[in-house]
Amino acid sequence: MRAKTYTKKDVVKRTAKKLNKKIYETEDIVDGVFQILREMLIEDDKQLRIEIRNFGTFEVKPTKAKPKARNPRTNEEVYVEPRRKTHFSPGKLIKEALKKPHSELK
Repeated sequence: MRAKTYTKKDVVKRTAKKLNKKIYETEDIVDGVFQILREMLIEDDKQLRIEIRNFGTFEVKPTKAKPKARNPRTNEEVYVEPRRKTHFSPGKLIKEALKKPHSELK
């Protein structure tokens, strides 16, 4: 079974419907929010945390270098440099909603 995929366009449509606005009016707002979140996440800070109440937390954490990683195709040993990775942790409302059986959500 394939996972259902939502796009930014779906977010814009639902936001417009929820706010009772035209799609073109909400498109710039949704775009702006995503752009600001993206800019915040790629800032130079080694560790970063964006907390959005009743939604969740985005975190950027550093990873260690891996001097003896292995390429699974060629079995060749490779060096992987340290980098930063992102992590999303859902907030309380999302966690509680996901614990309920799917039939209760509708």
